[in-house]
Amino acid sequence: MRFLLLLLWGVCSLIQARPYDPGFALKAGGFWADVDSSFGAVITGAGDPIRIDFESDLALEESKFSPFFELTYRFNERHMLALNYITLHRNAETVRSEKSYEFTWEGETYRVNSGAFVNSQLDIDIYQITYGYSFFQSDKYGVMGTVGAHVMDIDARIGGQLEIVSDDGVNTITETNAIGKVTAPLPNVGLTLAWQAADRLLLLANAQYLRVSFDDYKGRLLDLRLQASYYFTQKLAFAVAWQDYGVKVDEERRFSNVDVKFNYRGPAVMLIYEF
Repeated sequence: MRFLLLLLWGVCSLIQARPYDPGFALKAGGFWADVDSSFGAVITGAGDPIRIDFESDLALEESKFSPFFELTYRFNERHMLALNYITLHRNAETVRSEKSYEFTWEGETYRVNSGAFVNSQLDIDIYQITYGYSFFQSDKYGVMGTVGAHVMDIDARIGGQLEIVSDDGVNTITETNAIGKVTAPLPNVGLTLAWQAADRLLLLANAQYLRVSFDDYKGRLLDLRLQASYYFTQKLAFAVAWQDYGVKVDEERRFSNVDVKFNYRGPAVMLIYEF
């Protein structure tokens, strides 16, 4: 009985937490992401440039649940380091192509004839590392500036009845996969505001943004989030957030001008464990 009373007191007692208390925090959650992705090709025989859309032309899902994980370490009240991972993997069953086109990935040229059966896969993994410095810290409020980098790893595959176009113009019909990969780093800066609104309730407002262009890559990152975390205990919390998250990457040379837009606007949920 004494043990149960102590346990009940521990759960129901006031949290007395402050924004950015030192220690580790592990977050796991997810949201429904909208993706718009395409790559450059030319019309067979005419050479006119066109875009092949992974969603409308190759039947990939336009929206899918995307999980995320984050590990945060706060050295002290001033310094923080975070690792974040978002993943979205999609594949489509075989569909009949409605147009004839050619595209070049990784130095190999492929032809898809009208009526050919093709299948596709597009895997997107986003890794982020962030350093944060708290400019202001009190029992109720915290203001933190952040700087870091996103790495967007794109793995695309098109398979089925493809023709490989050789240098001498001979086409070989094959059941094969055209594989292309892009890894795009995107640096970012941001600002986070924290407010301990009640003993168990922590409110956060976060913004990250950067637009960058280098070599044959162009990228843009926008991350806006309003989050409310309710602490059941000092270590465990449940959070809901409204998030406007978007990453856009254009690659204009090696991977046949791939254009990927990863967007999400709406609610997200997560569990937080601090230790």
